[in-house]
Amino acid sequence: MAVTPLPSPSTPQKPKSGRTYEAPGQLVGDFLAGKPSTEFGSVLPSYKPGVHLTDLAESLPAYAIEAIREALPAFEKQIKGFSMKDAVLTGVETRTSSPLRITRGPNFQSLNIKGLYPAGEGAGYAGGILSAGVDGIKVAEALALDYLSQ
Repeated sequence: MAVTPLPSPSTPQKPKSGRTYEAPGQLVGDFLAGKPSTEFGSVLPSYKPGVHLTDLAESLPAYAIEAIREALPAFEKQIKGFSMKDAVLTGVETRTSSPLRITRGPNFQSLNIKGLYPAGEGAGYAGGILSAGVDGIKVAEALALDYLSQ
């Protein structure tokens, strides 16, 4: 049985149709310039199955590409280093909070829809995994109290 050596993280790979769970990726600088990435810079991806460099414009609709290209420099103005040229856009994920908030009352229930308990980052009540978890616990406790009082 022949053993094929794994490529180094700086070697761009062609998409493998999901067989290896590698994620598509592109350097922020290349993405903003509209050109495919060919090698990693100082930032190496932490995604363990691996990242194959590509042109993300081939994977997303034009309106999404335009919006991301506009948003990255805007975030850079608020968070220095957010759009570092050799940062890696992976599959594409960003670590920002929800641009909206589903309003809820002191009982953690939606003000508009009875029985809906908005929680976590997607509902606008957290800014990361830890705060989303804490918010989820608070909402679960409120839901349990509501259920037990019926």
